[in-house]
Amino acid sequence: MTAGGAPLAPTYEPDETPTGRIAAGVAVQLSLLMVVPLAILPALVSQLAGETHAVAARAVVVSMVVCGVTTLFLTVRLGRLRSDGLYVATVDLVSLPFCILALASGGPATLAALVVVSGLFQVAIGLRLSYLRRLVTPQVRGTVLILAFASLVPVLADAGSSMEQRLDWFVPVSIVGTAATIVLIAIWGPRSWRIWAPAMGLAVGLGVAAALGAYDFDLVADAEWLGFGDVGASPGWDIDYETFLSMLPSFLIVSFAILVRMQGISSNTQMVSWRTRRTLDFREVQRANWRTGLGTMLAGAGGALPVTIAGVGPAFIHQTRCASRRMGALAGCFFLLAAFVPKLRAIAVAVPRPILAAYVIVALVPLVLRVVIGSVQRLRSLREALVMVAPIVVGLCVEFGVLSLPAGAVGDAVTQNGLTAGSLVLVIAAVANSFVGRRASLEIEISARSTAELTQFVANFAARRRRDAESVARLEAAAEEALAVLSEQASSGLATTRRRVRVTMRMDRSGTMLEFLSAPNEGQNLEERIALLAEPEAEIMETTIERDAALRLLRHYASDVSHRQYLEAEILTAMVPIGSSRHRPESREPQGLTS
Repeated sequence: MTAGGAPLAPTYEPDETPTGRIAAGVAVQLSLLMVVPLAILPALVSQLAGETHAVAARAVVVSMVVCGVTTLFLTVRLGRLRSDGLYVATVDLVSLPFCILALASGGPATLAALVVVSGLFQVAIGLRLSYLRRLVTPQVRGTVLILAFASLVPVLADAGSSMEQRLDWFVPVSIVGTAATIVLIAIWGPRSWRIWAPAMGLAVGLGVAAALGAYDFDLVADAEWLGFGDVGASPGWDIDYETFLSMLPSFLIVSFAILVRMQGISSNTQMVSWRTRRTLDFREVQRANWRTGLGTMLAGAGGALPVTIAGVGPAFIHQTRCASRRMGALAGCFFLLAAFVPKLRAIAVAVPRPILAAYVIVALVPLVLRVVIGSVQRLRSLREALVMVAPIVVGLCVEFGVLSLPAGAVGDAVTQNGLTAGSLVLVIAAVANSFVGRRASLEIEISARSTAELTQFVANFAARRRRDAESVARLEAAAEEALAVLSEQASSGLATTRRRVRVTMRMDRSGTMLEFLSAPNEGQNLEERIALLAEPEAEIMETTIERDAALRLLRHYASDVSHRQYLEAEILTAMVPIGSSRHRPESREPQGLTS
């Protein structure tokens, strides 16, 4: 660890290429690590839905091809929608129970249509992520993951229910062997082994299955080494529209859950990919959402599962200290080659269900625990705790049959699973919570001419809230400096039209929040500039002092400053404390702004 608790700096950043030997070794590790869930999860869905081996084989082939193409797509730099990180595409765990239900109830064509629509929804929402900035909080991310896990566990718990009677005793033995291996290695194993704990647990489970005669060796022996093999027909167009309409809300919720999880994964990837500390770039999150959404649409067209970014990626980068995007390209090529090996697909299809269930559940438990602990630690009020607890309670009650609505299209769509019901309550609670508190807004031009109008707006807001003179002066000064900073950013750009900004003020117990929402700007992130101001050499550089005068004053008046840059907008937020503060505004003339 570096100073301040930051992750160990990577040896190779995303734009750098390792030597040939290192690149080959890291790429092989990454490919083997990611291909395991990619090969077994589509097969598990097909088996639990009662489909044939041909349908399961086609799902595995399509998943490998689509994830390989999507991974290659994630490594390509395409102008404004370029990618700046190492991402590997894989099938999404959250969607498993809903894909099983859609496949069993409506058939492959219905599942394909639902996955395509969910991918389109992910693309549309992902490119407008700034609209969800008040909704996608750490508490919302944690709640969605808990609800998804609660919906997944009952499905996986019944995975071994159709085993032959003579193998009933095999179920607990295989589950204990797989789970124990994963837990022991993840907790007490060498640090370099821990990322491989799920794969090692799966290998032990397969060994148990082989020893007890529960593994279908004939299926593997009959499979060819090269080619496509028997992958069945395409999904076709025979859509069950009744099932499609009843399952559509669930798949839209799943799409939102994928978006929420990917924001966390992309954030963690950015944290461990660079040698110097960087501010979180939400444009990178949007690019990843856009590309994986296209991958989900391709997967749906082929009858496979929704696509997401592998959550193990940040841990792999931290362990290998290699964040080069070239590793993703090599892994994508490996997935494409593996799709032409029927023997590999047969090995995945023949894995007994109890082993797969234990593999998925135990691999997910640490992730859920980390998210829950992190979400609880970030709770700042009883209201935020209620936003998190209420959806979980409703979701669990619906999942286990304690709560239900009257029969009907609406009731069936809402209460058919805990994730849909809990997520509906979560969205309502989160939206209501975001609008709690006194709020006012104003739209102005980013120029010196708007200073007087902004100052009057701030003064009127503070007067209505009965703020004292010191608080009013501090708010006015912070608003002026924030506008000055945005003006300096706008004047340094190439835009010929005047930019406008929407100023929003909201009050809570800790202070007053000033939010400046404007069109996107390609300038440096202001949080990074604030971090540079803390460097010793910044205090003696005359040019830096002159350029960053407004930013220094903004940091002086505000207790917290954040700057989020999106593809469609940028948002500067300053929290100005109330009452007595170590920041006392100085008596001075308003700062001049550059037109």
